[in-house]
Amino acid sequence: MKIVNFIIAVAAIGVLTACSNQAAKENEALKAEIAVLAQENALLAGGSVDLANTVDEYHEVLNEIEQQLAVIDEKKQLVRKMGPEFKTDKQVEQDILQHIEHLNELMENSKHEINHLNQNVNELRMASDADHERIHLLEEALYDMAGMVVARDTEIDALHDTLAAQGLSIALLAEAYDDQHAYSEVLLDILNTGFYVAGTKKELKEMGIMDMEGGFLGIGRVKSLNANAPVQFFVPIDMRDTDIIELEGKRVELLTPHPLESYELTFNEDKQLVFLGFANKLKFWQETNYLVIEIIN
Repeated sequence: MKIVNFIIAVAAIGVLTACSNQAAKENEALKAEIAVLAQENALLAGGSVDLANTVDEYHEVLNEIEQQLAVIDEKKQLVRKMGPEFKTDKQVEQDILQHIEHLNELMENSKHEINHLNQNVNELRMASDADHERIHLLEEALYDMAGMVVARDTEIDALHDTLAAQGLSIALLAEAYDDQHAYSEVLLDILNTGFYVAGTKKELKEMGIMDMEGGFLGIGRVKSLNANAPVQFFVPIDMRDTDIIELEGKRVELLTPHPLESYELTFNEDKQLVFLGFANKLKFWQETNYLVIEIIN
């Protein structure tokens, strides 16, 4: 019986040693990945990395960001499960801190990449052979990805708070993550950027925006707008700060889809001006962040 117990004990030690060796290898691999991400983030922050030059390459980067977000979600769940164990195991505490550092680096990487793509999408628009409809769809995908990353920010802040409440010392990591909020603000700027253009029917046709066939930039079958409308004529605005758009003319018509109850039009007869006021900004911009206005004199 003693021999059997001895054999079981030796086997158990062997299993524990193997697990420990495996954990050590995984930790070393994670450290190496953190170092690579930190180096890439520094290059991205310095603007010395060119991620993509074509629509297809942009989508490849967006797919990579989506995969990163999946890893981030898995890592959040892992850290939550490990959280209560750190008080009884110092190694668990170190593992949690390393996973948090990795998670933070992944988030910074995603923010940098989205910002980089957003800054350079204008180069795609201005290309002589630009496919404006595909570029618009790319912008929509970029917009959605920015929204997902911003949502993860809130979740990670909550995770930091939970770990701190449990007694885990993450002050330095949390402080480092707070430094990323500047990049988060950039993503919020992307999410709150609208584009508008106004002109008479003749002017809109000359700009290549108005047509009698097709849809408009992938946002629905608006018969009076060109599906490949060149977007360089659109004026960017911050949807958060823009309360009124002032237009010269007697009457205007909105050609892009916006709920009637979300805006109001008022006319100043003396100055021949029409004011477009936003009664409900969230509802006004919910279907599209593009606004096309026909001025009717």
